[in-house]
Amino acid sequence: MASSLNSPPSGAKGAMPLAASVAKVGEASKLKNGNPSQYIKLNVGGSLHYTTIGTLTKHDNMLRAMFSGRMEVLTDAEGWILIDRCGKHFGTILNFLRDGDVPLPDNRREVLELQAEAKYFCIDELSELCEKAGKNMKKDNLPDVEPICRVPLITSLKEEQVSVWEKLAK
Repeated sequence: MASSLNSPPSGAKGAMPLAASVAKVGEASKLKNGNPSQYIKLNVGGSLHYTTIGTLTKHDNMLRAMFSGRMEVLTDAEGWILIDRCGKHFGTILNFLRDGDVPLPDNRREVLELQAEAKYFCIDELSELCEKAGKNMKKDNLPDVEPICRVPLITSLKEEQVSVWEKLAK
């Protein structure tokens, strides 16, 4: 298969058609009894990932529940396991599950996005790391700067006249 890991499955544009998403009843039990080094294909919001059962079940979180047979697993016609979430930060989540630590994004918004995904997947350690990092970042993550110019807001004719006379007096 020549598909990129970050592109939708071949022939797909945007969301998968509902008819292509089918619940595989025996799939969960097959994964439960699978070898921890068995690779599986994940489609997380159109972002494609290959990983092992061992990575997904290493820690106690939602992914472990999904791949231990406690939750139903949905697959498409090509065998990709579907997870209805944004895939933007899923690679970081997988790396955290593999290594127990990851470099966090540099900007506060992305840290908060990653934290939301960590909370969804019940990965408490990553969520806590993101929370600490987010608190240490400035809200807009921009350095303190002085404005180059100031534009006055004039709301009446009288204010305009005063402003013009002040400028002429200088």
